[in-house]
Amino acid sequence: MIKPGNTSGKALFIMFLDVITKRGYESISFVGMAKNAGKTTAFNFLLKECFQNQYPIGIASLGRDGEKRDVIFNFEKPSIWIEAGTMAAVAMETITENSIPLEILEDTGYSSPLGQIYITRAKKSGYLEIATTPSAQRMKNIVKLMKSLGARLVVVDGAIDRVSLAAPEITDCTILATGAALHTNMETVVRKTAARVQQLTLPMLKDSDGLLAIEKKSSSGQWPLIMGDNGTHAIMHKNFLVYERQLLSFLNNHELKYVYINGAVLEGLLNFFINNRKLLQNTTLVINNGAKVLVDYVIWERYMKYHGSISVIKPINLMTITCNPTSHKGYAFSPEEFAGCLADRIGTIRVIDVVAGICI
Repeated sequence: MIKPGNTSGKALFIMFLDVITKRGYESISFVGMAKNAGKTTAFNFLLKECFQNQYPIGIASLGRDGEKRDVIFNFEKPSIWIEAGTMAAVAMETITENSIPLEILEDTGYSSPLGQIYITRAKKSGYLEIATTPSAQRMKNIVKLMKSLGARLVVVDGAIDRVSLAAPEITDCTILATGAALHTNMETVVRKTAARVQQLTLPMLKDSDGLLAIEKKSSSGQWPLIMGDNGTHAIMHKNFLVYERQLLSFLNNHELKYVYINGAVLEGLLNFFINNRKLLQNTTLVINNGAKVLVDYVIWERYMKYHGSISVIKPINLMTITCNPTSHKGYAFSPEEFAGCLADRIGTIRVIDVVAGICI
């Protein structure tokens, strides 16, 4: 455990930028598991380090960030400070409302409830309110545009539990923010976080022939689908009651090697694998990436216990977990104990409390 004392987190986030540059990452997303999980605070620490190292960045947001008070709970929120020259993707309403002047560089071609979305550059340093787009697909294209305009790193602040932002098609790596705001019981927070981490770090399918076959059939538009050993397949409809019958029918004549879902993984599908685990004991569930898993942590734990064979086509680079031991509702965990429990449960990914200066 590293506790850097009075460095205000600077030593920790030099480690962040080192990892980003050494691995060649050009974009990074922040995903929060709940409001007040510390996502924007960690976001600000990374921005500060980039400014200290004169590292050209662009910023964007899947929600709305930098406002002074939370519009739902009415508590104070961390402001976002940027330096002159910082690139930002913002909607027109936030351009006119911000106190610092923004130069419009390019029209993204996208609109939002807050107006047309532009790539801008700050003419002065100051606090910025930022709102870009709630669409992950549009964000993917906005990230590319900002990089083409000179940003060496594009930093995207996500919305509540919008894990779709972590998809490798959108950003190169991800930081997951968790905290006491998830639940009053620390063990429950740790379990919820461990489940999310497990989902986001699912391994890539090792069978290269199987991977090529799945990619070929998924690109043909026949998805969701079932893959058999002999290359046979059946279309799986998104209605669970339909593809449950198809799976059972298929199992009567074939030994399934893979079941591939090009879409969200919901509770019904995992329960099907749990309830039919003997029939499916040699079958691997394959999905596009871990951000597609949208189930409660209890269901996920049951699935991993009773079946658990699941791989991805495109793995996610989860770089770090940040933790906030304080809830806006007035209770708090011990910073050292909370970070330690998370690190013990998660194991291989670094856990950081940017406020307490803890790095495990």
